[in-house]
Formats: sequence, structure tokens, C-alpha cells
Amino acid sequence: MALKYWYIFVIVLALSVTLAYYNLKFTPPEYSASALVLIKDEEKSGQLDQEAIFKELGLSQKNKSLENEQLVLRSSSLMEDVVENLQLQNGYYTIGNFGWRLLYKDSPIQVVNWEPDTEGNWLVASLTFDDSGGFQLLVENEKYDEEVSYEITEFKGEFGRTLTLPMGKVTLARKMDYPLDNSIGLTIYPVKAVAKGFSNSLGAEIMGVESSVINLSITDQSGERAADILTELFSVYNSQSIEDRKSVFENTIDLINDRIEMISQQLEQTEQNVEAYKSQYRIGELTAEGSLLLTELQESSREISDTDVQLQIMDKIETFLRVNQSNFTFVPTNLSVNNLTLTRQLETFNELLGTRERQRNRLGPSHKDLRLTESQISNLRQTIIDNIRSIRTDLQISRNASAERKGGIEGRLSSLPRRERELIEIEREKSIQENLYLYLLQKREESFISLAITSPNAKLIEPSAADPDPISPKPLQAWIAAGFLGLAIPAGLVFVLTLLNDKIRDEDDIQQLTAVPINGAISLSRKKDSIVVQEDRKTAIAEMFRLLRANLAYVSPGEELKALLVTSSTSGEGKSFISLNLGISQALAGKKVIIVDLDLRKPTQEKLIADKLSMGNANDHMGVVNYLVDHTILEKQVIRNSGINGNLDVILAGPTPPNPSELILSGRLKQLIERLRENYDFIIVDSPPVGLVADALQMRDFVDSTMYVTRSGYTKRSQIKIINDIAEKGKLPRPFIVINAMPISKGSYYGGYGSSNVYGANKKGRGYYQKES
Repeated sequence: MALKYWYIFVIVLALSVTLAYYNLKFTPPEYSASALVLIKDEEKSGQLDQEAIFKELGLSQKNKSLENEQLVLRSSSLMEDVVENLQLQNGYYTIGNFGWRLLYKDSPIQVVNWEPDTEGNWLVASLTFDDSGGFQLLVENEKYDEEVSYEITEFKGEFGRTLTLPMGKVTLARKMDYPLDNSIGLTIYPVKAVAKGFSNSLGAEIMGVESSVINLSITDQSGERAADILTELFSVYNSQSIEDRKSVFENTIDLINDRIEMISQQLEQTEQNVEAYKSQYRIGELTAEGSLLLTELQESSREISDTDVQLQIMDKIETFLRVNQSNFTFVPTNLSVNNLTLTRQLETFNELLGTRERQRNRLGPSHKDLRLTESQISNLRQTIIDNIRSIRTDLQISRNASAERKGGIEGRLSSLPRRERELIEIEREKSIQENLYLYLLQKREESFISLAITSPNAKLIEPSAADPDPISPKPLQAWIAAGFLGLAIPAGLVFVLTLLNDKIRDEDDIQQLTAVPINGAISLSRKKDSIVVQEDRKTAIAEMFRLLRANLAYVSPGEELKALLVTSSTSGEGKSFISLNLGISQALAGKKVIIVDLDLRKPTQEKLIADKLSMGNANDHMGVVNYLVDHTILEKQVIRNSGINGNLDVILAGPTPPNPSELILSGRLKQLIERLRENYDFIIVDSPPVGLVADALQMRDFVDSTMYVTRSGYTKRSQIKIINDIAEKGKLPRPFIVINAMPISKGSYYGGYGSSNVYGANKKGRGYYQKES
């Protein structure tokens, strides 16, 4: 079946290969680059960095959320800095027969300045050059704006001079190291659009559950550009993380300085009071009991002081958040806040501020992503304030408990002399202020150290590198896919055509549908002549009729086959054609043969041999109908020689009767067949199609066997049920099937006479048969 549609395979395969060829030529190659980045995290990485040295000073930062850093690395705002730093918004291309190809660092021209008339305008153009140092710029309007049409699309300019275009002003410069031989393609797109495209193609994959390593990857038309993008992305990411952390430390130092200045003044006054008191009352050292009570009182006061510090920190942070509500300023976080939840909230707040600052610079003040981030900041600000109020309540309860313990100690002081008691109070106040002053100095120093040693948030452990071979398109895969599709598509198409085709094709189809034997097959004749069997003709189709003649001996073994009924399921299947040529084949074998055309509704035999018959008088047109209607007409009056062979006679149908079925039932027809049996060796009855009318079934009593003609590509599979019904119910004697117009292949059982491999062929392929002419 597939060979029948060989041309579909050839066409589709050729088309598939052609498409693969042009796809490889027109598709720009894509290269992949990758880099491994370690997000510093002592707990996961197992490495000690600079900040770990100052862990005891409270300088170590909380481990970053790896998923958050993954999103930051893929953010458009970060990529916008990369695009601007590398000038990736400007693209340069060579123009060839197979499209534009990217020039990364090998472009002979460079965009010095681009000023779009409207924000978001872009430029797509091609440049040609002249000998005077100028250029012609052809703007491709359809790529710029389908709704805008310019009267002028070609502009002349000079390198180094601003050229005014409908969409903006551009200044180009020439690189003297590169020749200007061919046309150059130029694209200038908005930074945001280019950054978004690169961000979409950027991959950031966490290497494992317990790993702090992120694998950055990107694909691009230039492997070198892809590697540069990853390198610059890493640099920009670290720079921004350092700037954000420095802003936090700077705000912390400012806040501590304000507090130190106030405490310094109070401590100086207290020291003067101690010195004046001792000098006035000539008091040296305290007694043993006084020193003990002073120590206990200092410890209790320190607890109250620590609590007061925490309360003051809460007040400062809340005031800072309220005062800077519209300024979006980083909140100081290096203040030893004892509440872990608040610490995390403050760090998240500062991270959002950093994101908001980047979005504002890149997206503009009215962008929806910026408004969403500001909304998150506002919500988190209020959450922090509510948390501070709750923490302040807990701290106040703790302070009250410490004050109660302090009151007990002060009660014990009442037993001491008044002068010593007053000195202890002054010393206690001095001690509190000293401790607070030292604490603030320590915190300020820690912040200065942190500001000085602020280290990058990430480390590049595997530098960015591009694969030398493109990842797409891959020629081998393209050719394999083209070959597969070139065979699979036509195979599927042939399969569908086969499923939709309800016609029989060959003997295999018939054998699947019926047990009635197939006694022969007749190939499709290319001749217009209906007579294909002649005495001196040895064509393939003539040999098939001779093979059919020989097979008739096996229809009724041991019995003589004299009367053969030829019928079919419908008209057009070639039963009359087969009847005529089978009769000729039998006549050439020396048998006296007669063909009786009993297809009274649509007779055909007279048309097939009209040029062989003599139709000079009225009697020449008489046939079976005349004989059956007029009992005075004798058999010999309707029998005529065919004009083809002396042994072949015919009885034509005659005029079309109004009642063909009743005429066939006439006893006179049976009498005619019996007379013919006496005078002829072989009788062929050309009957009407049994699938259309019942006339053929009425002839069962005066024939010996039934030939059921089918036509390849014409007879429907459902019509095979007719012959099954005839065989099962014995409606017609000894039925067998002959296939007409069947395409014969070299391997077919009925083939062999149509190729150089036929029986009797010599080594040069010349067989004993003759080609049809």
C-alpha cells in the first residue's frame, strides 16, 4: 500500500529536508554560558569569612534566604544595570543572504548617543557606507511601528554628527580597526525591554538542598556576550549588596553618635558631683558593708539600665520609622536588639527598601511593581511598630521586677550612715552612666569596623565561561528530525488514507472479508481498446486472461464447465470487459464459444465490439429480447459471429424491454441456453450486477458456475458481503472472484509478466511478453 503512494514519501521527505536546510541557515546559533556563585552562609558553606571573625562583637549577619537571593539575581532591575554597563541595548549585526548575525565586539560602528523622541522608542535600521566617510541609514518602519508610516525611510549621516530621525536622534562613531565592507544592521531598544529579555533567558538553579551554591546560566547568540553578562551580573549583585549594607551601618552610627553625645554630658556632670561630695565631706573609701551594698546596687541598676536601653532602642526605632515614613530610609539594625523576631523583621524591611530603590531608579515612580513593593514596606512598617509596642510592654514588666529588687537593697542602705549612703547613690549613678557610655562606644566601634570590612554577599567559585559549540540549532539533530518527519508524516498520511479508504485493493483485502476463492486477477489496461486478447499478442494483461482461462478448470474439478455466469456488485467493475476477453481467450484455445448479453437493462457487449460487427440491416440489431418476446424467431437468427475470431459468437441484448426480470424467468431463455449447450463448448452469460437487481439470481438453474467481478480501488469493502451471502445461501452455483484493474507489483502472485523478472526473460530483461501499444 505504501508503494502506491511513493510520491507522497518523496515529496514530503524532500520538503522536510529543504525546510531543515533553510532552518539551519536562517536560525541564528545560540550559545550557553554558566557560572557558579556561592552565597556566603557559614552554616551551609562550612567556610569562615571575614565577618565570622567579629562574631563575638555581634557583627555577624543573619544567613540570607537562598531563594530570595535567587530571585534577586534574576530581577530585571539588576539586569538593567548589566545592560547599561555593557551597552547591550545597542545591537550590531552583519547582513547576509540568510538573515542578520550578531556582532558583539567586532562591530565597525558604535552608538555614541541615542535620544528617543518618546520614552520607549526604538530603532531598527541597516547601514551602508560611502567613500566620503558617511553612511546611509535605512529605517525599517514595519519593525518600529506598524501604525506609523514615514515618507522618508532612508537618511544620510556622518560619523560623529547627530542624525535626526522620526523616532529620535542618534550619533554613530566608526571604529577604525574594522573595515566597512558590508552592510551593518543596527538595533537600539529600551534598556528595560532588553533587560527583561535577558532576565527571562537567565537561569538560577540552587545546586542542592544543603548547598549555598547557585548555578547561573544564560543563552545568547554570542557566547562571549553571554559570559560577559554573567560576569557583570555577579559584579553588580555584589556592589548593590555592599551599598545596601553600608547604608544600614551608616544610619546606625549616626544614631549612636547622638546618644553618646548626650550620655557624655551626663557622665561628666556625675563625675564632678562625686568628686565634689568626697571633697566636701572628706570621705575616702567606703566601708566593707557599703562596698557590698554598692556592688549589689550596681548589679540591680545595670539590669534596670539594660532594660532602659532596650526601651530606648524600641523608642528610637519606632520614632525612626514614623519620622521617615515617606523617606524610605534604611533602619539601623546593629543595635543589639534582643528580640529575634524584631531583628528579622528589620532586616527584611531593609531588603525591601533596597529592592524599592532599584525599582524606582529603573522602573520609574509610577510602575506597578514599585507600588507593590511600597505597599509591602508600608504593611511591614506597621507590623514592626505593633511588635515594638508588644516588646515594650514585656520590657516594662521586667524593669518593674528589677526596680522592686533594687528597692530592697536601698532599704538595707538605710542602716548605713547618711554620708556614706549619699555617696553610694552618687557612685551608683556614675557607674550606670559609665557602663552605658562604654556600651555605646563599643557599639559605635563595631559599626565602624563593620562599615570598613563590608564584604561581598557572594563569591564566584567558577568563573563564567561559554560552551564553544552552539546548543542550537544542532545540524545532526535537525537532519535526523527532518528524515524522521519526512518518513513519519507520509506514513501517517498513508495510514489515514488507508483507514478512510473503503475500497478493496488486492487479493489480501478480499481474503480478509470472504472465504470465496479468488481464481484470477486482471491488471489495469492502459489501452482504450476493449479487446486486449489477440492471437498474436503476448502482453501482460493477455497472459492474465490466459491464466484465468486455465484456472477455470479448478472451479468444478471432475465436471465439465460449460456455462459461466459473469456478474458483479455494481456497474463499472468491468464484468462485460472480462466476459469478452475471456471469451476471446477460450476461442483462441480452439473452443467454440458464445457470449450471451443478458444485462437487458444496460447492455454493453454491442458497444465493445461495435466496430467488429456488421450492422447493415434491421435483423443485425436483434438479440435476446427479440428471441424471448417473439417465439417465431429462431436461435440462429440472433446468433452472430463476433468478427473477432471465427470460434467466438455473440447474442446481443437487443432492444431494452420494460420487464427484464419477467423475460429472464421465461422458459424460452432456459430453452435457448440448452440449445447453446448442444452447439458450443463454452457459454458466457454476461448478467446484470447482482448487487443492484435480482436478474442474475434468476439464472442460477442454467449455469454451472458464477464469476463475481470486483474492481481494485472501486468495489467497496461492504459489497463483498453480497458474494458471502450468495455463497452461504447457495443463491448461485460455485461462485468465485476475479479482481479487475488490480495494480500488479513484482512480488504479486498474479504479477511477473509486467517486469524484467518475468518468466522467459533473458539476462537483459527482455521477456517473452510484448508491451501494450
